[in-house]
Amino acid sequence: MKTASKDEIFAMNLSLGTGVIMLVLKWSAYLITGSAAAFSDALETVVHVAAVSFSAYSLRVIYRPPDSNHHFGHDKIAYFSSGAEGVLVLGAGVVIIYEAVKHWISGIHLQKIETGIGFLLAAASVNALLGVYLVRLGKKQNSIILLANGKHVLSDVWTSAGAVLGLGMAWWTGWTLLDPLVAILFALYIIREGGIITRRAADGLMDASNPELEESAKNALETFCTAENLSFHRLRLRESGAKIYIDFHLQFPNGVVIEEAHALATRAELRVAEALTQSADVTSHLESAHAKGHDEMFD
Repeated sequence: MKTASKDEIFAMNLSLGTGVIMLVLKWSAYLITGSAAAFSDALETVVHVAAVSFSAYSLRVIYRPPDSNHHFGHDKIAYFSSGAEGVLVLGAGVVIIYEAVKHWISGIHLQKIETGIGFLLAAASVNALLGVYLVRLGKKQNSIILLANGKHVLSDVWTSAGAVLGLGMAWWTGWTLLDPLVAILFALYIIREGGIITRRAADGLMDASNPELEESAKNALETFCTAENLSFHRLRLRESGAKIYIDFHLQFPNGVVIEEAHALATRAELRVAEALTQSADVTSHLESAHAKGHDEMFD
């Protein structure tokens, strides 16, 4: 049975451990300074730790083989993981705006800004290195979970940068109003990122098409059919986590014996699978070239 690679497990554990350390640093910065911008950064890290915890669980479930209740395996938990992270990010953005406005109304009292900035810069530097590592490994392993996690970590770098900018400008100019304003601006950025993550997860759950992968599969099948004097229609493709499922109808001239048709269909499936960079489950349906009634929307 395939399981998560050692690199994937190490990366997820590293992300979770680093997230806890970042949580301590950023909440310390907020408690020391009383900054709304620092609060926004700290709250985003709370969301990150929660999301990584769910992702770590998902990474162990995604490789479970098909069973009597899940005939196509458990790949789609990756989309639930990504979607949960997106929703948490959206919620954090809303709470940050609420708290920033509350700080604005009740009065802004900043203190020990230099120390707070030092904590936030340290956190941003570590997260930048971690985020780049996770994204690169996610692309290498074709892991939607690691990719989503890495992009979230990198977005966390921007919230830290925003908090540092807000505190630094307030310290330099004396305009404490800049602190909640920067917090609101970066909350809007967080909400945007959360929306993108949630949309991608929804597309995966709804089996949205991937034009690039579909074009690669179509080109491979067209080349094969041209060489073998065959035709096809109803090519369909869907992604399920790191795996792709493809099916199509392969049309043969009348009189072709079933053994020959089956052998050609098997070769066609292999040709399509080889044209894709991801693991693919390819299925063909054999029919006569004169068959009628197929759905034109898949031609």
